[in-house]
Amino acid sequence: MNMNKWTVGLAAAGVVSLASVAQAQEAAANSVQTKLATTSLSGYVSTSFNWISGDNTGAATGYSLGGDKSDRFALDVVSLSLGSPMGSGEWATGYNVQLWLGPDADQLSVGGSGTAVKNAYIELRVPVGSGLNLQVGRFDSIIGYEGIDYNRNPFYSHSWGYDIEPTLHTGVKASYQVAAELKVSALIANTIDPDDNAVNDNNSRKTYGLAATIGAPDSFGSLADAELTVGYISGRSSGNAATNIQNLYVGASIPTPIKDLKAGIAWDNRQAGGGPGSSDSVLALYLAYKVNDQLTTNVRVERVNDGPSSQGPGSDAWDFTLGANYSIWDGVTTRAEWRTTIKDTYSGSVDQKTTAVMVNMIYEF
Repeated sequence: MNMNKWTVGLAAAGVVSLASVAQAQEAAANSVQTKLATTSLSGYVSTSFNWISGDNTGAATGYSLGGDKSDRFALDVVSLSLGSPMGSGEWATGYNVQLWLGPDADQLSVGGSGTAVKNAYIELRVPVGSGLNLQVGRFDSIIGYEGIDYNRNPFYSHSWGYDIEPTLHTGVKASYQVAAELKVSALIANTIDPDDNAVNDNNSRKTYGLAATIGAPDSFGSLADAELTVGYISGRSSGNAATNIQNLYVGASIPTPIKDLKAGIAWDNRQAGGGPGSSDSVLALYLAYKVNDQLTTNVRVERVNDGPSSQGPGSDAWDFTLGANYSIWDGVTTRAEWRTTIKDTYSGSVDQKTTAVMVNMIYEF
């Protein structure tokens, strides 16, 4: 037992009890050990090879989170997560910190030079009803069929719907389980874009969002696993108080009568201010078929509507992605994708059709 001179002196004077001090130190040590016992380190490494046909390869940079990776091998990102989940108590706490290292870290707009803090938040439970859960700090958005992390998406390349959605926010996010089939989420944040600790020109204008997820009850039979999410986020980007951006999202996952075949649908709409070119929308259909424990095939079809602008008609397009996810080595997922985008209208400097082949390997730990 270690005690400093002040503690020994107070004990000698009879102000404190050595036994009580020892008990307090033991309790503090146990608390630290408990927290360390629930802390875990996890993450993944993502690498890829990208081949994009045509002269205008820059037209397909939106296929992946990073910049132009056409015709080359690429390190995407190394993701490291350190955290402790909330316990079961009424005033439970936890935390999560996720770091991105590598070229794609710069694309998060929350750091630079190949390093970024993707998530960093404290989790808190407030004993209201069934329990109100809070995340305070930087966190993922509350809308979207696809997320930022490569290992949590059916495809390596991101959808065009993802391209127009908010991704990260700095503020407070709350979630509440209203009933077994209904969960609601809300957020208040600095801006609608992910810029690090940024504000817009009018500091009093914050970003607000609300989402609800409804699951089908067991009485729906084969559709019992169906889920519908509706969400809305409104706010301004960093440094801009003039243009209000609104994102509306509707997404659903739907089981099918065919065993091991799952379907999903997502609709994204973004309104940036008003006038020509202010509206973008994407409608996407997803299909996933589990062939066996090692192989899953995926299909994604998107209809992209990039609204008309003062410069001419919008760049409406069809986008088709075919993918296969295969697990050969323990902890490693290998994905191969073929993707093509066909624009309805185009200029002589932009390819009407862009085709890409991508191979991605992810090791999770």
